[in-house]
Amino acid sequence: MSYPKYILLDANVLAAYYLPRSTRSANTKSRVEILFDSARSGKRDFFFYLPNFCVAEVFSVFMKYAFGHWNKHVAQKPVLDTRIYNSLVKQFEKDIHNGTFIYHYELARYHVLAINLVAPIDHYFQISRSRQKKIATPKTGGANKTKPNVNPMGTFDHLIIAMGIHLAKIHGSDNVAIVSSDIRLTNVLAKCKTIIPSETQKKLKLDQAEKLTGIAFKPTSFPHHINLVNSSVADLKALFGNWPLPIGKVPNTYRYLK
Repeated sequence: MSYPKYILLDANVLAAYYLPRSTRSANTKSRVEILFDSARSGKRDFFFYLPNFCVAEVFSVFMKYAFGHWNKHVAQKPVLDTRIYNSLVKQFEKDIHNGTFIYHYELARYHVLAINLVAPIDHYFQISRSRQKKIATPKTGGANKTKPNVNPMGTFDHLIIAMGIHLAKIHGSDNVAIVSSDIRLTNVLAKCKTIIPSETQKKLKLDQAEKLTGIAFKPTSFPHHINLVNSSVADLKALFGNWPLPIGKVPNTYRYLK
């Protein structure tokens, strides 16, 4: 059974692997461990890509939990001591050095141009997260009412999808998947892979983006994707062939699980 071999990782997924306290999602914690352990043990032949700006983001997460004693996200537990912090940094550096386990994927002009295939979709359509904000309205006398959280995502997230587009061009879209725990990112990517009316494509200048990038705006130009937070087991099986993935003997790897 075929499955995507080339996996483009989001920083939130990788940080959750080394430092599970960096996410509140139990699914992300357990699923990224299965994904990486299957690869580390040689049971699955995955090639992991990580955008270079995500490398910086992962290091920044370690720093937040080591030095941000005032941060409300960190205040729930003591900050990491120097030994733990140094061990996490050392393990991550080992994993990305010379592409030992994760390949440091450099941002290029082609990726910058390719956001023209992504950003217009994000800004035009009101694509919400599954979570919703609660707001007070005068008509309800101050009572809470739900409102979809439809704020567009950031440029780095556009670039992750753009990098995925180029990996799909290189390896074939069926061979590439973006793995993230950002619900908006994967929702935007899912929208990009739908059929957009030609009139809307022209309005969003996607025809010009095709000429600029040399890549057609069509579902097969985009990679597969999975969100570790809210994807079902059926979704995981459909992408990876089976789930949980097989795991053999995993080499010694430093992670801080407390």
